Amino acid sequence: MNSRTLIAAAAAAAAAVVMAPAASASTASATPSLHLHGFHLVPGARLPRTVLPHLARNAVADSGNWAGYAAVAKKNVALRYVTSTFTVPSIDCAKVPVGSAGQTYAAEWVGLDGFNDTTVEQTGVDSFCDSASGPATNQAWYEMYPLDPVVVSGVNPGDTIWVSVYFNSSTKEYQLFLDDETTGSTMETDQPCPSGSTCDRTSAEVISEDPGGSVAGGINLADFGTVNYTESHVTSRNGTHGTLTAGSLWTSTEIIMQDPSGDNMATPSALTDGGADFGITWNRGT
Repeated sequence: MNSRTLIAAAAAAAAAVVMAPAASASTASATPSLHLHGFHLVPGARLPRTVLPHLARNAVADSGNWAGYAAVAKKNVALRYVTSTFTVPSIDCAKVPVGSAGQTYAAEWVGLDGFNDTTVEQTGVDSFCDSASGPATNQAWYEMYPLDPVVVSGVNPGDTIWVSVYFNSSTKEYQLFLDDETTGSTMETDQPCPSGSTCDRTSAEVISEDPGGSVAGGINLADFGTVNYTESHVTSRNGTHGTLTAGSLWTSTEIIMQDPSGDNMATPSALTDGGADFGITWNRGT
């Protein structure tokens, strides 16, 4: 079996065990359901906080910090699975000056929720520069927002990354997987919806993000070139399978990242291969 099949089998096996919830997102002892192979936990890591955008539910929407595509569930529909594959970009630290917070950032991820609500269950990769001389730092992570991200080291530019988020209706937990297909390293965890939050699973996203960026200020969007996302798929609660194109149970929104002046910062291409593939191109850093 390939690594994706093995991870899917692990997810099925994990469904029989209810893992303890994470009390804190930054220490190994507080993440008992985090299973790493090849990756290493970064204790105390603090990535920029997620800023959830308010997006028009149209075929095309603009955002201050997201670029990509969202499948948005229709009324009384919930989604349970999203997946995609991408290559970790090689960040050009010299291309964009650091913001007032002293960094440039770019992130690639998939997730459930986040589209005009208060939670997002997501996993992906961040790349950031602390100076124009570089080199960039690359880290993998998962986040059960509004909890802080859990961060691991061990990803490199050029690595092929497969990511997925799945809601297990039996355990009522989210199974988040990140598989570095280049090195064989994996990160997997089972997490409940954060205490005090409601996770409605009304959207699924495949996104390149400027963490904070033009929304929060101080962090400029790193030059990531073009990131190609492939094999992007979505599944609804009742088992209907599809891609990021509109279907009978969800609509599709293309998201263009723009700065406060309306200039494009990152733009997605058209969807191809039935809605499973697309690219996102960096346009400007601020």
